[in-house]
Amino acid sequence: MVNVRRALVGIILVAVFVFAWLWFTRPRRVDMAAYAPADAIVYAEANSLPEVFDAFTSTGAWRELAPAAGADSTRRWKGWLPGFVSFTGLGPSEVVVLSRAQIAVSVLGFRAAEESEATLKLSPRVALVAETHTSEWRVRAAVEKLVGDFARRSMGAPPVERKEVDGVPFYLWAEASGPRRKVVAAVDGSVAVVGNDEAAVRACLDVRRGARPSLAGDEALKEMRERLGADGALAFGYAPRGSVAKAAEFFAPAIVAAVTEDPAVQSFLATTLPQLLNQTLGAVGWSSRLAGGDIEDTYTLSLAGGMPQRLQAPFATSGRVREEAASLLPSETYTVTSYDFRDPEDAWRGLSAAFSSQVDILSARLITSALEGLAAPYGVKDPRAFLRAGGGEVTTARLEAESEGKVLIATTRDPAAVRTQVLAHLGRGARAERVGDAEILVSDDPERGAAAFVGDFVLTGAEDDVRRCLDSRLKGRTLREGEAFGVPPRGLFEGPAFARTLTDERAAARSVLSLFARRPDPDRLEKALARRAYAVSETRLGEGGFEIKSRSAFGWFGYVVTRPEFGAAPRGGGS
Repeated sequence: MVNVRRALVGIILVAVFVFAWLWFTRPRRVDMAAYAPADAIVYAEANSLPEVFDAFTSTGAWRELAPAAGADSTRRWKGWLPGFVSFTGLGPSEVVVLSRAQIAVSVLGFRAAEESEATLKLSPRVALVAETHTSEWRVRAAVEKLVGDFARRSMGAPPVERKEVDGVPFYLWAEASGPRRKVVAAVDGSVAVVGNDEAAVRACLDVRRGARPSLAGDEALKEMRERLGADGALAFGYAPRGSVAKAAEFFAPAIVAAVTEDPAVQSFLATTLPQLLNQTLGAVGWSSRLAGGDIEDTYTLSLAGGMPQRLQAPFATSGRVREEAASLLPSETYTVTSYDFRDPEDAWRGLSAAFSSQVDILSARLITSALEGLAAPYGVKDPRAFLRAGGGEVTTARLEAESEGKVLIATTRDPAAVRTQVLAHLGRGARAERVGDAEILVSDDPERGAAAFVGDFVLTGAEDDVRRCLDSRLKGRTLREGEAFGVPPRGLFEGPAFARTLTDERAAARSVLSLFARRPDPDRLEKALARRAYAVSETRLGEGGFEIKSRSAFGWFGYVVTRPEFGAAPRGGGS
């Protein structure tokens, strides 16, 4: 009897010890910004991969699309078994790591690769840090398995190269030919760092060791977290003030080329544009959460000085936009944005004045020229005069995902004045044709495109795009008649928004579903995708700057998995 008691006491003591050990070694959330370099251009974090996965598989889109894609629509990470694995650390290394990991992504700059003799391809230098809350031997095994599988999926079958740098094991997978993409991984204790650039990986390791300052002390980061409710979000992102200007240093040549063809002006703009952005734009924030059966992404762009207050009156909305332009766009239009301003000309003038108020006179003139350059692709030389002659409804659209061509649709309050401006742009050689009840004017210079007058609307853009719009209208195959046009929710903000955008997200949905598909039914899937073709976003002016909310099937995460660097199939590919 005594031995039985002793055995029971021993078992109880062992059980108490094991529970205490598990309790004190359980994962404890850390501030992932402490692993990000202070000079990161962009930072993003997700504190629970299981929560992100379960949010994905809880959306209405997943429940409708997953069965057609041959995926399990009831699949979840929740339940006693995943919780047991996370709490105890018992299970395969990759499962334990994924169930416990907090992750952070840092963009540390850009690198240029020569794509051809005349062009350079700019790509971000990215590092992902995972705090796995588990032992190093397990992290090493998980990295070789998970990162190795990713490298093979995205780059073929590159062999892994192993080495040590300052006592830290490094792993490298690199393409044998082509653009020579590579994946670099390192493991330091419970932390894994994975990136596309060895210097970016080392930078994050230096932060962990205290040899380099982290982003954790950034007060603007803390403020942005509070503003966007980061603690209750699936993911959170942040770009410090000056990040947009740093990015502009790399992309300025492409940006200014769209504004002017004058080499001297281009050179001047490329030099001063980053300075202008640094003076006028503040920090950028992003958060993602499950809302209304969709993934809701919220973005905020802070503006310097008193710019938000200066824009309040010009950006007042009318509340009268009916989105009639949808009856002039093809049913397969990729993206369309409808603007609602009480006075579009006043909004344009106010935007220019607000940005100009933050800079000197010379830079203010530059801002005016740059804004006018943004209207040039639509065939509008004098935006203020065009908006004065037009009515309250203005819409822009891109018909194809891979096309740079854009069309503009606006009401015509003063048709004669609009016609005069259109003809001035198209040139004297423009010819007139009739397409049904519409008149189309086509320039003899293909670069100038065409314009069409349809009822109370004017439509401008490339000739092929304008003709496609008119043809869709004649055949009754317009965006307004499309099954998905009225599906996206409205009123994402409590107050009025001055812009509403619909974007075809079928390519992103296919890429997400392909990760889980087993035996897809292509016809059923395409029909389901057609019903949920569009993500919706709305933009408004808030107290601190511009705010955007979007709702879609898979949110920003869906966009990420469509990127080629993440091993996705080309856009528009099948499921």
